[in-house]
Amino acid sequence: MSDLRPPEDETTVEEIETPVWDRTQTVTDEMAAAEAARATAATSPAATTTARRRPGVRWLVALLGVVIVVAGSALIVSLAGGRPTTSVGLGYMPASTVSYTEIRLDLPGDQRPKLAAFLSAFPGFADQSQVEPKITDVLDRIVRAATDGKQTWSANIQPWFGGQIAIGQSLPAGGTSLSGAVTPMLASRQNAVGVATITDRGKAGAWLTSIEGSQPFVKSTYNGADVYALSDQPTAGRSVIAVTDKVMLAGDETAVKAAVDSNGNGPLGQDADMRAALATIDRDYVGLTVMRTRSYFDQLLKAFPGSAASVLASSQIDDTVLAMVPAWQAAAVRFEDDALVASSTNPSWALGYAASNRAGALVGHVPASTLVYYDTHDVGPVLTALVAKFRALPETKPFFDQMDQALALVGGFDAAVGWWGDTAFVMSKNGDGTLGGGLVIQPRDAAAAERLLGTLRTFLTIAGANSGLVARDEDHNGTKITVVDFSAMPGMKASDIPPGYKAEFAWASNKDVTVLGYGRDFVVSVLDAGPSSSLAADSRFKGLLGRVGAENISAGFVDVRAIRELLETLVKPQVPAADWTRYETDIKPYLDPLDAIVQATRKDGGTDRLSSVITVR
Repeated sequence: MSDLRPPEDETTVEEIETPVWDRTQTVTDEMAAAEAARATAATSPAATTTARRRPGVRWLVALLGVVIVVAGSALIVSLAGGRPTTSVGLGYMPASTVSYTEIRLDLPGDQRPKLAAFLSAFPGFADQSQVEPKITDVLDRIVRAATDGKQTWSANIQPWFGGQIAIGQSLPAGGTSLSGAVTPMLASRQNAVGVATITDRGKAGAWLTSIEGSQPFVKSTYNGADVYALSDQPTAGRSVIAVTDKVMLAGDETAVKAAVDSNGNGPLGQDADMRAALATIDRDYVGLTVMRTRSYFDQLLKAFPGSAASVLASSQIDDTVLAMVPAWQAAAVRFEDDALVASSTNPSWALGYAASNRAGALVGHVPASTLVYYDTHDVGPVLTALVAKFRALPETKPFFDQMDQALALVGGFDAAVGWWGDTAFVMSKNGDGTLGGGLVIQPRDAAAAERLLGTLRTFLTIAGANSGLVARDEDHNGTKITVVDFSAMPGMKASDIPPGYKAEFAWASNKDVTVLGYGRDFVVSVLDAGPSSSLAADSRFKGLLGRVGAENISAGFVDVRAIRELLETLVKPQVPAADWTRYETDIKPYLDPLDAIVQATRKDGGTDRLSSVITVR
């Protein structure tokens, strides 16, 4: 709370440090003395009457003042307690940083007790008072294994490490080719700066010297920092490590020296996008990532090699993309008592269609045995709006002419996807223990959905007439199910299919739901799901979804426990008994507490907020 107090040379400091009840008593005494003096001086009846009425009013004012003081003090304490502790790494990052990540092994704020409660679900961590020694032991094992037994965490790293790690990543400067890199974030190590906080400069330097290996470090100084570089590196563009009294810095020499010069007061924290992103982080965390998304895409588009760059430069495609991309995204990870929670926030993507929070239309149409569920609302309108943005560009006309020609067979783009409402990918367990899955769609136009599926059946029938593919229809409580059987096609062998599974694809559609996937039993389970037998009726799922927002624009669920149990059933017969015993003894106890993953994205004005929760039991 010291950052909320006035400067020390102001008299209000003494008032803040005086207990509320002492200040109240002083005010009350002064008011009573003044009131008594006025009552003695009053002689007229009018004055006497006024004097009799005013004490009640003054007491009310005094009481109101006390309430305001107490409420204000509570608010200040609340705000100070909820604010995440300041990270050191951000201040050493260059202004060109587009992606910033930090890990807080110092467990700020409430994260130490929250981690202890979370780990209590796992073997060996039931006694929360012994969590830190056990974590230290685990880290000792990891470091010992990584260094061939030469070092441990507690003896060699913990004595100097301050607990905070940060990495900032920039893209190559505009116009610099990515040279065909698979991902631009890996395009050049020279665009990254790493920061680790330290508590003992001498021990940190000694540790660096102890790990130098066959190529010794060359040590020099720069602006008060010790700079270490491997002796076999060329001077130009070399990587270095610098140690100051506060931090250890690593990266390209130019970037590291700039970080040293900044003394932890670099410009990135004042960037408007970075400030807006960090303002959404209101709780302590163990992990944080902030991306200046639009800057990232802008630099990425400029860094495309050769002809791709010239095409973008002469078109409006890049401007259209950048106009849709949010300026920033911030994500934080924290421990709760029974969960690992990740939250992500960004301005809404400007796709041309604004979804609104509501309960998903499909959770009541998928079976309670669903293992994986991920839905997005209003897919048809979103895709239509997105395509319209690019269709309006003259340079995209050849592409969309070809697309329209291909989709003409099914009636055009709108006939293919325009009728899609909420859409979910689903994987579930059938009654016989086999898996099924596919797409489940809420039809905005049931007739359009049936026309598309009818056209699809006709094409498959014609294409498969001489190839062994067979399509059949069957009725299920008034809904037609189409099953496409691939088992007689050339090259298809029954021995290649796991027991209990069939080479088939199926679909069905009615006014409430359209479902396509593997196989008939999955389609039937979707058609049969109802108010009392669907995922929406499952109390466990409802409780989990309630943690992230039952009304949303997108939601997901993974039943980790059920998937693990299913895989164990499938794998156990395939592995030697000794290996299975080892799994049950050494691995399964640490997997068993993992329960489920649930997530939802919600609209909050012009902002999208994604919450993801991994629960343990």
